[in-house]
Amino acid sequence: MIEVTAAIIRDGEKILICQRGADDECGMLWEFPGGKREDGETLEECIIREIREELELDIKVLSVFTKSIYHFSGKEIYFTVFNAEICGGQLRLNVHNAIEWVTVEELTGYEFMPADVEFVGKMLKES
Repeated sequence: MIEVTAAIIRDGEKILICQRGADDECGMLWEFPGGKREDGETLEECIIREIREELELDIKVLSVFTKSIYHFSGKEIYFTVFNAEICGGQLRLNVHNAIEWVTVEELTGYEFMPADVEFVGKMLKES
């Protein structure tokens, strides 16, 4: 099983979403930033590292938003999605094509990675 983390980073009523690069798998689709856990890392350490690598931001993990298992290309991917906030750094796009700060309602106007669609639905239900 592959363990993956993602972050729902909020600033007031807005949520940070990222557009994958054109050359990436599922290029140009939108996602919540994150990535695969490395050996020896906790899930919290993973999401902090991934956000630092991808966006050069420091985040504070607040809580677990949701957990999910997603099946893709014969693989089982275990997602842990955290609620987080920015606590430092200067935003820079190292792997993404673009970012947007959107409200929960505006999430429906973006085409998300298949695994992230479930998280969008959960946010819409809770809003």
